[in-house]
Amino acid sequence: MKIVFCFIIVVTAFASYSQTRISGSVSSKSGEVIPGASIYIFNSLDGTSSDAVGKFSFTTEETGEKTIVVSAIGFVKQEVAVTLNGSLPSFAFRLEEETAQLNEVVITAGSMEANSDREVAVLKPMDIYTNAGAAGDIVGAIQTLPGTQRVAEQTGLFVRGGDASESAVIIDGMTVQNAFFSNVPGVAQRSRFTPFQFKGMSFSSGGYGVRYGQALSSILELNTMDLPEKTTVSANLNMAGVALSGIKRWKHSAGEITANYSNLSPFYKIANTNFNFYDVPTGGGASAKWSAQNEKGGIFKAFVKHDYYQSGTEIPDPYRPGSMMPFGLKNQNTYSNASFRQLVNGKTLFYTALSASMNEDKTQWGAFPMVNKDWRMQWRGEATQFLTESFNVTLGSEVQRYQYKQDFDTAAYHFDETQVAVYLESEWKPGKQWAFKPGVRVEYSKLLQKGNIAPRIALAAKTGSYSQVSVASGIFYQLADKRYLLRDYQTDFQQAVHYMANYQWINDSRSFRIEGYYKSYNQLVRELNATYNPNPYRVVYGAVDNSGNGYAQGVDVFWRDQKTIKNFDYWLAYSYVDTKRLYANLIQKATPDFVSNHNVNITTKYFIESLQMNLGATYSFTSGRPYYNPLDNTFLGSRSPSYRNLSLNLSYLTSIGKWFTVFYANVDNVLNYKNVLGYRYSADGQSRYPIVPPLYRAVFVGVNISLTSFKKDEL
Repeated sequence: MKIVFCFIIVVTAFASYSQTRISGSVSSKSGEVIPGASIYIFNSLDGTSSDAVGKFSFTTEETGEKTIVVSAIGFVKQEVAVTLNGSLPSFAFRLEEETAQLNEVVITAGSMEANSDREVAVLKPMDIYTNAGAAGDIVGAIQTLPGTQRVAEQTGLFVRGGDASESAVIIDGMTVQNAFFSNVPGVAQRSRFTPFQFKGMSFSSGGYGVRYGQALSSILELNTMDLPEKTTVSANLNMAGVALSGIKRWKHSAGEITANYSNLSPFYKIANTNFNFYDVPTGGGASAKWSAQNEKGGIFKAFVKHDYYQSGTEIPDPYRPGSMMPFGLKNQNTYSNASFRQLVNGKTLFYTALSASMNEDKTQWGAFPMVNKDWRMQWRGEATQFLTESFNVTLGSEVQRYQYKQDFDTAAYHFDETQVAVYLESEWKPGKQWAFKPGVRVEYSKLLQKGNIAPRIALAAKTGSYSQVSVASGIFYQLADKRYLLRDYQTDFQQAVHYMANYQWINDSRSFRIEGYYKSYNQLVRELNATYNPNPYRVVYGAVDNSGNGYAQGVDVFWRDQKTIKNFDYWLAYSYVDTKRLYANLIQKATPDFVSNHNVNITTKYFIESLQMNLGATYSFTSGRPYYNPLDNTFLGSRSPSYRNLSLNLSYLTSIGKWFTVFYANVDNVLNYKNVLGYRYSADGQSRYPIVPPLYRAVFVGVNISLTSFKKDEL
């Protein structure tokens, strides 16, 4: 706490007495006041937000020719040139509403975007980051979208019947090898990256383009900020720790540094946990970023991040149901990424990027130590040629080199892999009513000494001013899970074939989307003559091959309405999946134990203008999942109870001097549902033990402070 206030005092000491007062009001073209609008002087620390009746006022020491920027969610940004000389008249800004008409068709099959720059995006970035069910985690928010499901005791992104290994996280075109904090058995972990690092995201639940590979089910693509709008300093203090960040913006470049420290002792003092944390989770980290724009509009970005984390927990023993065991973890992770994007002569877009990462987990499984180490380096280069306004071609290549090492007790395992890929894709939009995107990806694996060819195609047709249909299909490949590669099993590529079609309608702050899909699994790794063991950490023995297969089919529905009730925003997401597969150590084709057939998420937000307060709620329902009952004649035929969760959040916007401040609180599982995620049985099948989350209900409070005003959608 002392560090935070000292940091604020030092920064504030650099401010001098302001000379010019800037005041006025912000309203829409129709005359309705706009509360929470952001008004600031470009490339400075000075600014504010409009109050409940649209009024604003602030002072500045800036002088000379400057630009005042006014922005609000749902409205077109307005910029006004002024001369700051000590006296200015009152301003009356009238903002024009953004339109949602689809000026041209865009391929959307399998993909949902959260992007402020795209007219067809059904969500904005802040919608992803601020819903009550996400708890500030990017992937937690993605799990409220159709096609996904919550698996409360496992880490990762589970999409359309696929397990966590079938989804990949991408940052600026580069694969992230350890996108989540290191795994603690029975405890789902958060993603490593903070929401405000990204300007937008694209979540593909299938049928993604040839730019990416090695993911049988899904891609989550995150795009970092280019140049931030202005210089700012911010801090966050909550029950789990403290975080500080600072951004310095120059005319054509910007630098950013962050630091954080976490200690969950205050949180666990009031939380009623189902696990005993004998070593309370603690950690810290820092990051730095540099971005610059050259005179021809090219953007260079470089980012590096390092984290340290440790914890000790008594967990249910995965090898002996009904007993507990101590599990200790010490993790270090480093991730770096650099990219450059340049448009030449308005016709050719060049992009290249390089990333590197390192991860080390030192764990203690009871009396047995284990060390896991891995690293990855990746390069990507591509060029897009815009031959006409309606036709472009992209040619690209990537090289990935990575290694895994595992030392368990006295045994040691490792594997090294180098992958090379080349891809070619074109997009044609005749008359802006149709869109065609065929492509092909060719990969080679040094580890397997094999290659593959993956053709993919997508097309879309505009059906009205606000609607369109899209279809997509393609072949996708992925290496076997690292548990097999570490033990030197000689496997082939696993394969999935996707087919999907959707309809999307967006108009007047309302969105509707429905998508059906079928996914065929082929060449899955299967353990031969294996006895089924539900322990996800089991050691693999015996022969394996690629004779596994399966399918997943279903429908996803999404509806959003920001219009019907003023300041009230809600969306509904429903997913149905029917899937069976024969793979891993399953003894016959069955629905895996991480799959639920029905998933429902209802997310709401309401902004109270007079109080500058935002209220949010998310309700999640997941139908029961299969679990192994040795006394059931049907393999994986038993079902756990359904999973239910109601989460609430509240945030309040105010200011302390020049510091814009948001107090927030989040209650997860406010009704304290005693969710059971499945059951484990004793060896003789006579005793049953429930699998439960680490805690049923959690309360989390904190405060954000910044020299840049918050918008109401950021609450």
